[in-house]
Amino acid sequence: MTNQSTEPSFEVQTVQEAVIKHLRQLILTGKLKRGQRLVQSELSAQLGVSRTPIREALNRLAHDGLVHISSYKGAIVTEFSTQELVEIYTVRIALESHAAYLATQLIQDEQLTQLNIQMQEMGEAFRSNDFEHLLSSHKEFHTRIYRVAGRVHLEELISRYLELSGVYQRIALSMGRGANDPIKEHVEILESLRQRDPDKAQKLMKVHLELTMKELLELLVEKGVNQEG
Repeated sequence: MTNQSTEPSFEVQTVQEAVIKHLRQLILTGKLKRGQRLVQSELSAQLGVSRTPIREALNRLAHDGLVHISSYKGAIVTEFSTQELVEIYTVRIALESHAAYLATQLIQDEQLTQLNIQMQEMGEAFRSNDFEHLLSSHKEFHTRIYRVAGRVHLEELISRYLELSGVYQRIALSMGRGANDPIKEHVEILESLRQRDPDKAQKLMKVHLELTMKELLELLVEKGVNQEG
């Protein structure tokens, strides 16, 4: 029989969410270290719950980007830091502002129409608090722009860093960060493309990514995330 006096107090009807919240807090405060293996049996014993809510919690945290699950190592705490965030966005700013510059000179009306549709999807997802759809729509909007540039290696590099930054965006949302209205900045970027103004598109993309990086950094520092790599 479980000794209730020595374990965290979890209400039965909210045990899964309580476990998720508890593990998230341990990760964000550094009590569970980056790269640390998360063994279900150990967590089950520590928290005084069965393995089922532990397994479900780890899957949820993996979806949020806080945990990485592989068939080889099992579940481990994601290795993230403010230093890595800056490195990722520094590369993104350089690559994507240049890609926007190139795309502006090549984009066709049909592609502009598709970008506008994608931006509207982004807005709908934001208004309905569907952050999963928001993230995917946001990524697709950016990807469509860079594809127009017609530089295969550039697009591949950008895609890689978009994936890396996506982890931080998910982490931010998992911390309770609501997304700012994504439409305004993207309307301006789209308009610069429509005007075929490469310098303006390059500048707006740079500013957009710098603001995003600043917001994510402030949130991570507020939550006490390690600034070391």
